[in-house]
Amino acid sequence: MKTELESVQKNTWKPMFLFIACIILTAFSLGGFLYSSYEPKFILLIITVLAFIQAMFQLFKIQPSHE
Repeated sequence: MKTELESVQKNTWKPMFLFIACIILTAFSLGGFLYSSYEPKFILLIITVLAFIQAMFQLFKIQPSHE
């Protein structure tokens, strides 16, 4: 029989990976927005905001539930 910790550890690798990927995407798009000469910067700003929101959703999925 699996313990609760093993079950939580097994099911958190995917949200953790997606959280890290979203943070990396946020960092690159924010850097592009602030420091590049790419003209339609609103696209980079939209990507930054959406990636940050998605990262927050993934972070909440990683949090253990107290049931």
